[in-house]
Amino acid sequence: MKYIIALSLALALISGCKSTEELTPVSQIKPGVAKEGTLANAKLTSDAKAGLEQIVGSAIHNSELLKFVIQQPVGEVGSRTWREMWIVKTSENTSQYLMTFTESGLGAADFEIKPMESDRSSKTCPSNIAKFPIGETTSDHVISCMGKPQHEDYNPDGRFVFLYEAKDNVILTYLFGEDKKLIKIVGYEDSGD
Repeated sequence: MKYIIALSLALALISGCKSTEELTPVSQIKPGVAKEGTLANAKLTSDAKAGLEQIVGSAIHNSELLKFVIQQPVGEVGSRTWREMWIVKTSENTSQYLMTFTESGLGAADFEIKPMESDRSSKTCPSNIAKFPIGETTSDHVISCMGKPQHEDYNPDGRFVFLYEAKDNVILTYLFGEDKKLIKIVGYEDSGD
């Protein structure tokens, strides 16, 4: 009789600890569970950093990159999945990226990079990215809302332009004066030529 009770208790414990095999949605992650560091090995970290540099459009120094594990691995060894948040913090901007890693066999893994909402949701950023107040908005404020521009052009007279690729093949240019205040916003359709 004791053997049957011990066996049923062991089965209950094993089934109660079984993983769901899927990551919970990011919205259900409780605050304060992140741990600094990464679960990726050196090669995977290097590959993921290279992918992130392509998205950011410039090299990322190790001192500018913070890594946090926000969801521990789930699944079987060789096909586990976990999530991390990587933060790129430069003197001009701070941006956050959700990194989802999935093992593809032993010793290999794939990753997916998704930008996380930044200051765009802030009360100081307009809901329409073409509606920054002219003469009031600074270039620093545009960067804090939009992130690093895809292209920057500086003129000898002190004026400069930020170029952003928006949705639906639209390119937005923001012209600033030497005082770093917004002068003009112009949108162009990217015809691909």
